[in-house]
Amino acid sequence: MDFNRIFGLLKIEPSEALESEVIEFKNFKDSAALFNSKDLCNEIVAFANTFGGHVIIGVRDSSELTSTNYVDQLVGFDNVDVDVTKERLLGRIKPKINLSITSFEFEKKKYLIISVQKNKNSLVSTSSGKVYVREGKSSVPAEPDQIQTLVHNLQTYDWSSQEIDVSDWLSLINKTALGEAKSDFCRRRGILLEHLDDVSFFESIGGTKNGILNYSGLLFLGTSEAIEKYLSNYEYRFSWKTANGMLLVNEVWNDCVWNSIKKVKRHFEELNKTLDFQYKANIYHFSLLDSQAFHEAFLNSVVHRDYSIDGMVSINYAGDELIITNPGQFYGGVNEENISFHEPRHRNKILAKLLMTFELVDRAGMGVLRIGLNSLKYGRDFPVWKQNLNNVEVRMPSEYIKPGIFVLTQNRLKDCSLTELLLLNKLHEVGFVSISELERDLKKKYRDPWKEIEKALNNEDLINYIELKANNQNVFITTTEAGDIALDVSRKFKATTNSEKHVKLFKHLKKHKSANNEEIKNLLKFSRASVTSNFLSKLEYLKNTGKSRSSTWSLK
Repeated sequence: MDFNRIFGLLKIEPSEALESEVIEFKNFKDSAALFNSKDLCNEIVAFANTFGGHVIIGVRDSSELTSTNYVDQLVGFDNVDVDVTKERLLGRIKPKINLSITSFEFEKKKYLIISVQKNKNSLVSTSSGKVYVREGKSSVPAEPDQIQTLVHNLQTYDWSSQEIDVSDWLSLINKTALGEAKSDFCRRRGILLEHLDDVSFFESIGGTKNGILNYSGLLFLGTSEAIEKYLSNYEYRFSWKTANGMLLVNEVWNDCVWNSIKKVKRHFEELNKTLDFQYKANIYHFSLLDSQAFHEAFLNSVVHRDYSIDGMVSINYAGDELIITNPGQFYGGVNEENISFHEPRHRNKILAKLLMTFELVDRAGMGVLRIGLNSLKYGRDFPVWKQNLNNVEVRMPSEYIKPGIFVLTQNRLKDCSLTELLLLNKLHEVGFVSISELERDLKKKYRDPWKEIEKALNNEDLINYIELKANNQNVFITTTEAGDIALDVSRKFKATTNSEKHVKLFKHLKKHKSANNEEIKNLLKFSRASVTSNFLSKLEYLKNTGKSRSSTWSLK
């Protein structure tokens, strides 16, 4: 957080206007007043239970000012022993949390900044047992329903592991679903069906623990009546419209996960038509939607939904896109930006493990990646994940297909990575894409975009279709002659005559971050320093620090 900016704003704006869900200002006359403040501990507890935040000590409440001279609210705070302060504050909070206390100087005055991280593994309370949460600019006591929500959002909490204390729990199980699931399990494990009784089967898949039924077991194979009685009414909806708006299916139901997966699969297979298209004198067949991408997206919604809140898993197809929605929010640090590369985090761990037993959920956490891969193979946009209020949705485009990409990835480049598929989509009909644009798009999917681009450039199969070229404006990945044909490129990219020097310099700066004039002169084998300077002065993709021959150059 930019504290210099915050303090700069405090000179011209009231402190109350700058407080937020993550910023609180306090003022104490001395360290004793700080140590004895119950209000301060309440603020820290609220931040720890909500989003984390910062308490800035040494800023007067703007309501106490007698004028609009807001500089007067910057009063500062005496130096204190940071370690003692931390120990005193943590002594009034349960459990002890990750607290950072630092001294900050602004315009010759000292301030104290208490930084609080969101606690992900337990609720935080005051030593007297009071739980607070942050609501806007205020820290308030948590209501019972808020406490329940906080507990359910903890990473160590697993809804699906909770037990149902019913002695005759087999009476709660759907007998048909049980028989089908057990037969499938025995087939996968090479076990004779008659050698595995129902109780042992449930223990084997994690539906019971020490003979006691848990939520995941009932949810997976229970009767709809038992699920509604002991858990809740978990509904599913499958809606399918044609491009002209004709409604083909609109079914809502509640049932166990096993039966719901079967029903959704049946609807999908009946409606997901196989279509034909002609491309360069050949006839090709493709499905309206990729079945694997759909399967991964639907099972993702089943295993990650928040079963502690009401709502339904809904599948809506409307001709141009498929939308799958599940109740809950992103979990365990996953968000819209990092979902492609973040390590998978299972809210319902026991349920996830159970579904993995039947290979319904990917063990390697590759489900999200495969959804994207199979969409890009059609020449469609990457699916978009979004959090809306208490729902997470994934939108998968289905309106069009790019024949060149589809044919290339089905026949010649069958094992493309996400980066390679995204690159092919960028190059389709255009023939070039700048490295900077590609890195910007990949940043949401990989921590190190350039590393992934390098892998694509070194792919022996792909280099028949792509190459690096450059001009004074930028460095580009372009199509080769074979790439022009495969990707329907009609206009050839025009590189400069010294394109190879651009590429060589670009790769050097990617590896070494910077270089001076002399290093670049030797790298590119220029005869004179003046030639080097003239070359560098025209490059729009570089920046330099220093003057004349002492300049250091790096990529923008």
